[in-house]
Amino acid sequence: MEIPSHQDSLPSADVVFVHGLGGDARSTWHPEGKQDDDDFWPVWLGKDDLCVKIWSFGYNAEGTNWKNNSSMPLFDQASNLLGWLDSCDLGKRPLVFITHSMGGLLVKEMLNSAQTFKNQSILKQTKGIVFLATPHTGSHLANLIDNIGVLTQTTVSVKELKAHSPQLRKLNQWYRENVRSLGIAT
Repeated sequence: MEIPSHQDSLPSADVVFVHGLGGDARSTWHPEGKQDDDDFWPVWLGKDDLCVKIWSFGYNAEGTNWKNNSSMPLFDQASNLLGWLDSCDLGKRPLVFITHSMGGLLVKEMLNSAQTFKNQSILKQTKGIVFLATPHTGSHLANLIDNIGVLTQTTVSVKELKAHSPQLRKLNQWYRENVRSLGIAT
């Protein structure tokens, strides 16, 4: 979703917020118990005179299937993010991502996938990523939740977040080896 922002001129960059496990495009960026625009981080940023366009990407990131969720694997979520960025015509200006938790893994996977995407502009225009509480090599909490999975009905998202999972270790290694050559500040 596009966030209204104060702009007197054409934006010079795009900032995309990406939530994590159990969050969504709005509630993740609010203080607990508040949902108004006065307490919405992306709106705060949009009120600053930065000449940037603000976006917030939402995807199904529930940890359990109690609500009959259809959580998707990280690779598929990354393909959706890449398609969404392309459909919003992002990638023509510098891009900065602000991510929380699994959102950071999603952006890294999206960049990895973008190497073979028909439109290389998203990969080339990504200039920065802010990682907030991102479990780069997984989370022991995900292991615990998955161990009691019969009770919690864990989703594929939780299963993929297990500590030291080969998939996340490989993704983390790819990112560390390529971030400098891609010109991405973290």
